[in-house]
Amino acid sequence: MSAKEKKSKKTEPQPEIDEILESELDPSEEAVAEVDLRTTIDRLQRLQAEFENYKKRALRDASVYEQRVSDRLILEFLPLYDNLERAFQSFASNQDVDTLVAGVEQIFGQFKQVLENMSVTPIPVESQRFDPAIHEAMLSVASDIEKNMIIEEFIPGYTRDERVLRASRVSVSQGPALSEEETK
Repeated sequence: MSAKEKKSKKTEPQPEIDEILESELDPSEEAVAEVDLRTTIDRLQRLQAEFENYKKRALRDASVYEQRVSDRLILEFLPLYDNLERAFQSFASNQDVDTLVAGVEQIFGQFKQVLENMSVTPIPVESQRFDPAIHEAMLSVASDIEKNMIIEEFIPGYTRDERVLRASRVSVSQGPALSEEETK
């Protein structure tokens, strides 16, 4: 649709407007009603256009905000990457395994500190009862341990500000295995 067609479409009276204008009004009231109605319609159309522009701007702003948050996160981890790179370069030049291991241990400590600064905490699993809200059962194993107790953690889980980022993947006790005599 061309711009002329759009413009001419806007100025054509709508059927509802025609009905209002054709109602029994004296000529002066009719002119006032037509002007008021046209003004109201123009305002509504402008408001609709402004709202559409607001929605587009809000989406654009949210995208920019998301990029900035990602950039801040990357900046937190770049020093760890740099230190790992230095550790491997040092190992390549002097082949000292003990120094490499000590360097990686320090980097691991830095990594742990970054997670703590971001309020990321590991989900405790040792001597814990299985909770499907924070644990994911990978195996169910018959054992001497009480039923629904966690036996082993395969992959640690983490929370941040009371929200589960990743559930702990664990094996869970089915309780003591029943002997053949007990099942009869």
